[in-house]
Amino acid sequence: MNHDHSIAELPPHANHSPLFVRSRGHGDVIVCLHSSTGSHAQWRGLADVLAWQGQTITPDLHGHGRSPAWPRDRANTLQVDARGVVTALNACREPGGAQGFHLVGHSYGGAVALQIALDHPRLVKSLTLYEPAAFGVLWMMGPCEAEQDEIEDIADSVAALVRIGEFEGAARIFVGYWGGPLAWEAMVPAQRATVIARMPTVPRHFDALFRGTWSARSLSSLAMPILLMHGSQTRAPARRAAELLAEALPHARCTEFTGLGHLGPMTHAAPVDAAIAAHLAASGLAQQSAQVEMAST
Repeated sequence: MNHDHSIAELPPHANHSPLFVRSRGHGDVIVCLHSSTGSHAQWRGLADVLAWQGQTITPDLHGHGRSPAWPRDRANTLQVDARGVVTALNACREPGGAQGFHLVGHSYGGAVALQIALDHPRLVKSLTLYEPAAFGVLWMMGPCEAEQDEIEDIADSVAALVRIGEFEGAARIFVGYWGGPLAWEAMVPAQRATVIARMPTVPRHFDALFRGTWSARSLSSLAMPILLMHGSQTRAPARRAAELLAEALPHARCTEFTGLGHLGPMTHAAPVDAAIAAHLAASGLAQQSAQVEMAST
């Protein structure tokens, strides 16, 4: 059964509008965070896969889906969505449920997941990330000049068009960069309209990602099991960020998907979802869920 929740944030964000969250299932909590221009619907298939293993919580991040716009009085940092997610999670948690949760994230959502793990390392049971767009590490752990220039050029192009209200042009560049030259044309009008409507938030995402300048030392403190996935056909900045994160995260296991690009969780959901489910099971999800099921019989 699906339950829609509109969660009011707690102080110091009490005056801000809530995030929209979809919750499904019961038991161990798995929080799934979508990419830029996506929504909770990105993880619908994964929620089906995990239906009998735990409580899957899928928020819409600020400026996406049914959630409100980015708070105007907040800087462009990953903490904005990270704090909103944690507050929503606290409100969605089942009464008497165990503390802690598993985090799944893709691209921008993967970077938000890393921020949550750094802020709450004792609560995060595992991290499962597909190409987290942690572009701040390119500056912290380089040398990555070519990759820095490439992603900055895309971010600047998108931001320039958004500033003058050319949201469709910005969407074409953004989708074309991550999905390939035919990606925009392959989208149906309704999909294009959705991406266009979410473009005003994308420059904020880029700013937040560039400001996520975590050091190798801080990342090395993350002791939970981590699966770091990437596609063999991804863009250079995403590949380099994945490489640097793999070096810095001592408990990371890395998986490359042959032929997949940055949008692998959407274009090839079945193998990516299977890898996510396997990592969650190896991180204790299946065992704990089985115990809950046995106790209820």
